[in-house]
This record gives sequence, structure tokens and C-alpha cells, in this order.
Amino acid sequence: MDFGVGSPPLFNGAANFGLQAYLHVFAFTGTSVTVKLQESSDNGVGDPWADVTGGAFTAATAIGAQRIETARGLTVKRYLRAVSTGTFTSATFAVSVNRNDVATIF
Repeated sequence: MDFGVGSPPLFNGAANFGLQAYLHVFAFTGTSVTVKLQESSDNGVGDPWADVTGGAFTAATAIGAQRIETARGLTVKRYLRAVSTGTFTSATFAVSVNRNDVATIF
């Protein structure tokens, strides 16, 4: 996912105020599936994909939903992707992400 220009004043693609992410597991067959977020400043061309600090969900073992929040001062790069690992035959899920381009307090 390309999140665009990012936070002021640099508008260099990075967001300076962390993110919130939501995992929705709609169907699942297996033992567990772990979903985590990875980031890159250039979609993995010259900047390899790396795990987002605080961007991993708890291993899912059934249908359900989770929410995670990174540190509020975490810089999040322009491109994000979700990757899954685990012991499963089939997992149908969706991930949505809100990247904070301005300071956000809940």
C-alpha cells in the first residue's frame, strides 16, 4: 500500500506519529496464523522490507478481530504490506491501517 507524501514539514513519504491497524479473520482452517506489517520507503526497490516496530498481531487461532497501535512518535515509512506465517491450510483475513500524519491521541 502506498500511503503517499506523509507528514509535514518534510513530506518525504514518512508519517511521524505511528499507526493503528486492524486484523479481521473471516475464515480459518489450521492451528494459527500470524500477521505482521512491514515497511519500505521505496516499495522494496532499494530499501528492503522490514518489520514495523509494534506492527505484529497476536497469532490468530479462530475467526475474530484484533487492533494494534504503535508508539505515537514512531516514524512509519511510505509503503506498508501485511505478511502472514503460521500453520494453516486456509486463512481469509483483511488488514486495515490508519497511518498518522499528525499527532493523534486516543
